[in-house]
Amino acid sequence: MRLSTRSIRLAVVAVAAAAAIVLAGCSSTTAQRPVAAVGTAVAAPQSARTADRPLLVAIGDSIAFGKGVKPSEAWPARVAAAHGWRLTDLAVSGSGFVKLGWNNTNYRHQVDQALTLHPDFILISATRNDREQDSALVERNSTELLDALRAAFPDARIIGTTAVWGSDRPPATLTRVDGIVEKAVEKVDGTFLDLGFPLVGHRDLLQADQIHPNAAGQDVVAKVVDSKLAPLNLAL
Repeated sequence: MRLSTRSIRLAVVAVAAAAAIVLAGCSSTTAQRPVAAVGTAVAAPQSARTADRPLLVAIGDSIAFGKGVKPSEAWPARVAAAHGWRLTDLAVSGSGFVKLGWNNTNYRHQVDQALTLHPDFILISATRNDREQDSALVERNSTELLDALRAAFPDARIIGTTAVWGSDRPPATLTRVDGIVEKAVEKVDGTFLDLGFPLVGHRDLLQADQIHPNAAGQDVVAKVVDSKLAPLNLAL
């Protein structure tokens, strides 16, 4: 028996719909990221005008992710908004170049996701999560990942930053991590921003754990980043 063209099309649509339901149940998006900001890394429907804006991809830890605050209050989101950029925030709580975070993923997994996108700007942050990791491994991973990003995106602007610390005095191990990441970023002709430690001594800018910035603290970090970006020519 021969099926009509209309029958075949209806059958294909039905199969596709069933497959979509199965895949939705197996999606790793929510498993990979804390519930508080699910959807940050998922591009929302965009108008043609919005789609023309430059894309910023952020790679980082729970502070770049915006743990404990709204997605729009995380410092990468504030920076993107200030420049009129679109944002895909791939940051994952607890992760680092070496340290495994939420769902046992680290920066390598975030870079793998970034390689499927078409960023104009790539923001990648050093992290406190790597301060107790083997220095040689942090250096190897950061070099490999920055090399991979540059090879895939020769024209993208890669911007690295020092780690964001809390209210207490940062340890020397954090400075060591910052130096390793700075070297990897500069090796691929990226720009590295020394943010200093704008939250040190400001318990009021942090959540109860004195690690993660509250909304006001995130705003302070964003403004420091913007002040460092201001002298740069970021026009595409």
